[in-house]
Amino acid sequence: MSRVSRGKPVIGLSLGLLDFGNYAGVGHQRPVALAGGVPFVLPRLDGGTMADALDACDGVLLGGGRDIEPARYGQEPHALLTATDPQRDAFELELVERALERGLPILGMCRGIQILNVGLGGTLYQDVTLNPESPEHETDRGWKRWKEVERASLDGEPDVPEHPRHRIAIEPGSRLHEALGVDDVEVDSFHHQAIKDVASELRVVARAPDGVVEAVELEGDAWVLAVQWELQEEWRVDPRFLEPFVSFVNAAAN
Repeated sequence: MSRVSRGKPVIGLSLGLLDFGNYAGVGHQRPVALAGGVPFVLPRLDGGTMADALDACDGVLLGGGRDIEPARYGQEPHALLTATDPQRDAFELELVERALERGLPILGMCRGIQILNVGLGGTLYQDVTLNPESPEHETDRGWKRWKEVERASLDGEPDVPEHPRHRIAIEPGSRLHEALGVDDVEVDSFHHQAIKDVASELRVVARAPDGVVEAVELEGDAWVLAVQWELQEEWRVDPRFLEPFVSFVNAAAN
């Protein structure tokens, strides 16, 4: 079936599958569906499957997961590096390139902002404490708090368990600002890595008070937004955070 004859826009999801269990089938899919899209997980197969899958997609979502191999951005592994997923790295770096070539809208979160940055030539702090300006940045090393949030999300609990949070400042005129309608807002903070050198094609549109990059967008007219927090859960804390999904799905529909 061609995209012209379909109804709702189809969103291809690239997700971490090694550590998330049943959450991998629910967490990112739910806000996409609530925003009016049809989510499906992209297959990581050889032989032209990516091209065929992208032919069926109107947009691409890059989800969270394990650390990116430091060699991908010209660094040696640091002692604070945690588990990596080299096969996913290879898949997503190609996915970013091909999705951008096609002009598909892209929405990234957590690892998603990092793989987008690396794919476009940027680098990372292997641990946020390695940035001398942010040694006390809120984090959830070991994912203890995250697993409680994940469990509550799967169980459908209305209240999100306590977890690390901080405020961010948002650039006026950015896609993120247009979606949320505020200059300053609070977000979750589970990540332990962060952007170091921002890729030349990206512009920073949100930062934490300590300067950590919290959101980037692609320069130009293409709809590409990526954030450092777990956006797929933040809407459960603050309903306004469903709006970036709505903007993304609307862009995919057009």
